[in-house]
Amino acid sequence: MKVYYAHCVSIYDTPQEARDIETLKACGFDVVNPNTPECDAGYKARGMEYFKKFAEECDAVVFRGLPDGSIPAGVAREIEMFRAEGKPVLELPSNTVRRVLSVEVTRQYLKEVGCR
Repeated sequence: MKVYYAHCVSIYDTPQEARDIETLKACGFDVVNPNTPECDAGYKARGMEYFKKFAEECDAVVFRGLPDGSIPAGVAREIEMFRAEGKPVLELPSNTVRRVLSVEVTRQYLKEVGCR
């Protein structure tokens, strides 16, 4: 399966980018990484519209949000391009340690929202 790896330019050329690509390849995916001179030139010439071709050519998009869980505008646009094509959108794990609730906090949350 050919997947497009959507991620913020601030992650380009970092160990995180390398780990993400390695993980995706280890799962058997053929990874399309926009961190290339060709994509940079395409973006400068056509803006985000350049990336629409990846939504048409790839089977799915796999994205990484920022450390606080937010999704940068460019990545969000790429996600929407894939959704418009009816293709899967997968998120790489981020902040799972901070998002996991303890048993006590889970019980309190459920109580507050009206569950048993």
